[in-house]
Amino acid sequence: PEPVWIHMNSAEWELYGRVEDYVSRFYQRLEGERKGLGFIMTVYRRRLTSSFAALRRSLQRRRDYLLDRAGPAFGLTDEDTEEADLDDDTLEELERWTAEEGELEPSLRRLVSEEIHEIEAIVDAVGRLAEDTKFTHLVDNLQQVLARRDTVAVFTHYTDTMDDLRRRLVGVYGRSLACYSGRGGERWDGAQWVRVPKEEVKNAFRSGDIRVLLCTEAASEGLNLQTCGVLINYDMPWNPMRVEQRIGRFDRIGQTHADVWIRHYFLLGPDGEETVEATVYRALDDRIDWFRSIVGELGPILARIPRAIERAAVAAPENRDAVLAQALADIRREIESQAAVVSLDEWAAVLPPSDGTEPPLDLADLERALRTGSLGSRFAPHPDIPAALLLDWSGRRWEVTFDAAVADAHPGRVRLLTYGEALLDELLSALGNPVEAGEGMGVIRASAGAERRWFAPAAGGKIEAVCTLRRLEEYLDAPASQVEPPDVQEAVRIVKAAAQENLSRTTQVERARDCARRGVLKERARYLIAEAAAGVAASRDCELRTALERVAASGYPWAGLVKLAGYPDLAEVEQAWMRCLQDEANLTSTEELKAQARTLLKVLAARADAKEPPPPAQSVQASGAVLRTE
Repeated sequence: PEPVWIHMNSAEWELYGRVEDYVSRFYQRLEGERKGLGFIMTVYRRRLTSSFAALRRSLQRRRDYLLDRAGPAFGLTDEDTEEADLDDDTLEELERWTAEEGELEPSLRRLVSEEIHEIEAIVDAVGRLAEDTKFTHLVDNLQQVLARRDTVAVFTHYTDTMDDLRRRLVGVYGRSLACYSGRGGERWDGAQWVRVPKEEVKNAFRSGDIRVLLCTEAASEGLNLQTCGVLINYDMPWNPMRVEQRIGRFDRIGQTHADVWIRHYFLLGPDGEETVEATVYRALDDRIDWFRSIVGELGPILARIPRAIERAAVAAPENRDAVLAQALADIRREIESQAAVVSLDEWAAVLPPSDGTEPPLDLADLERALRTGSLGSRFAPHPDIPAALLLDWSGRRWEVTFDAAVADAHPGRVRLLTYGEALLDELLSALGNPVEAGEGMGVIRASAGAERRWFAPAAGGKIEAVCTLRRLEEYLDAPASQVEPPDVQEAVRIVKAAAQENLSRTTQVERARDCARRGVLKERARYLIAEAAAGVAASRDCELRTALERVAASGYPWAGLVKLAGYPDLAEVEQAWMRCLQDEANLTSTEELKAQARTLLKVLAARADAKEPPPPAQSVQASGAVLRTE
């Protein structure tokens, strides 16, 4: 993935700033009238990131609601409330407030009147924009990539943005332009947009009849796009994990391109001034190379990004930079603390380098083994779908395949029989076990821990590993060889040594990971202690060292945290104290800090009491047997 930094012109930048001021000012005033109402303003700040067209349409709905209570509650759509990730309490409060009847309070009536005036001014300003630099960039981008790739998918969160894009692009791309959103699939028939099934959109996009597909978030849930080689994120959600969901539609089995071109659009001022979103995502890239990958272990931290952007977006202009800097500092601290754990997880997941040998078996091998074995009579060719099968199992007929492309072409209908699929597990469990013996004609199966390997007698009284199903079939077709007890013992020795090595490595990784996690927890504990000390210093006007000592002497849970994690540096306490002086909103309540400290203390205490596991090598049990073939 690559970020694309788009410079707005001066008129757009001026309007962008005006909308930010509108959002900030009315957020504070709505919150002052009723807790929770301020979130409405974050909707328009999110839409500003998407397009001026989406902003304009949403503000028109807002104005209609304020004037006549017409349209959806508060002028918000389902996309707005879904993107905001509102908690149940806020939703219930808004629904209750909407249901209330009667005249508005005088202060709220004045506020509504002022907001209507501001909305009308912004809507008028959007209409007078002479140029849309973001759209112009998209048009140029489409021309460039379509000269080298067959198809492009353009994602936006908002249907309003998608509708505006298709209105302006249909004159260029005509019938080769299509849409997929919460309304389903839509295609241009030469005169109007018509609804079509999802499968029609998917098949036409795969064949190249559709070259440009405009999608909303609905496509990231219901449409697989592994035949497409270009993804353009026209807007960037505040939650990075939503972007990963979009990318997941492309990064799937059957992807036909060696590399997918992914472009993330970000807005900047005329002279490179950064928007809040650009600042956050650039900071993420500096720390975790976010534009290249999103590490799974960092998911819980990245899930807090929307709140960080929201706090900065609704802050007063004079405080916005400080609020954003503090939010990013907190996220950086957690990312850095987590980095050790992440690197250990990556190390543990690294597989030995490939020696170029083929895998033990592939899906074609699996199909051949099942269809020529004792379960073969249960399979029959599918009458309508090539490379699919009908499986008679458990009293019903299943539509199945061993071909990933066939399963993907018929999602929800044809099941792919691959490892991890419950239906395949049932079939394999139904297979009979071979006859085992200590010696005789056959092959050797040796097991130790999670290791299971097969061997066959070789020349010179040795044994050779049977590494693939095809090699096993070749051996079984050849004249059988006698397996002696020493052959079985040698196979067991080889497998046991491999299992001990793997178990030892796994244990080392787990110990190192546990140590790193303890370090992360202790760092978090010292952070909470520093926050508590800063609160004491700010409220009691005492020296920082004195405040720190008072926290440690205050008993449960602080004394326990200090004992297990140690004291934070005074510099960290000073930073927390400075944040409190800058803005009281940065001062976490004493009860909230105590609640976090109690939870953390329990976790640290449990880890401190945990016993060291026994050495792993002694716990490996191995066995071997001859699977007789005569």
